[in-house]
Amino acid sequence: MRNCGFHIRFTAGRRFRLLRLAAGAWFLSLAGCFEGCDYDRFDPPEPHPADVPVPTMSIATLRSLYKGDPVSVTGKRSVVVSGNVTTSDREGNFFRSFFIEDETGAVEIRDGLYDLHAVYRLGQQVTVVADSLTLGLTGGVLQLGLASSAYETDYMGHRVVVDRHVFRNERFETVTPRPVTPARLDDEWLGTLVRFDGMRLDGAVDTTWALPASLSPSGTPQNVNLKFRSSPSDSIYVYTSGYANFAGDRVPTAPVSLTGILMQGKVGGRTVYQVKLRDLQDVEQ
Repeated sequence: MRNCGFHIRFTAGRRFRLLRLAAGAWFLSLAGCFEGCDYDRFDPPEPHPADVPVPTMSIATLRSLYKGDPVSVTGKRSVVVSGNVTTSDREGNFFRSFFIEDETGAVEIRDGLYDLHAVYRLGQQVTVVADSLTLGLTGGVLQLGLASSAYETDYMGHRVVVDRHVFRNERFETVTPRPVTPARLDDEWLGTLVRFDGMRLDGAVDTTWALPASLSPSGTPQNVNLKFRSSPSDSIYVYTSGYANFAGDRVPTAPVSLTGILMQGKVGGRTVYQVKLRDLQDVEQ
């Protein structure tokens, strides 16, 4: 009986040690998984190509669905478009949205999140499932977002909603800006990446791209439209947000090339073409 008792105690002790060793190994394995599986990262993991929906139409066809008023995208056929990212919010001139472009046109995705440049990189292919989203038009630019009572579209604004509609993959293709002139612009190009060569600031005055808080008389950042000319009769406006990181930088007075997103806006009550820079690399002297 004593031997049996000893044998039982020994067996129980050995089982305890084995369990403790197994638990330690499991913990180390789990810790390694957290380190190796990127659980400490905040950006969402890249989707597997099989998880990315197949496009069903071009962006130009999507634009044809807009008939003058915001329209909720519904129907038996799923509406899916795809394009490559052409904008970045890194410098603050674009805010909570990004643009994609295919060979037929462009659309602004009203994502609603911040630091989008870390998630949707320039040239990256992005696919958008438009089902249940709202299609709108602001400044001549096609938009996809949520329904809004005050605007054409609203921001999605939540990662759960965004992930239901917006998909990325690891295909990259740099979008080459379309060479254009102020005298020959087409509304079909609104929202696309364009390039104006031989442009000079109107009046060649000493000014900044916009008014950041430090330069604004009211202490509030102010957006600015600056007129650039290629000839006495041909001009284009450059729109810059007062919140852009380069808002307080001086504007070159020498001839430059301007690259950016083509849109429309109001200046002096008139509808004019505008170009919106992504950063100062879009200005080449």
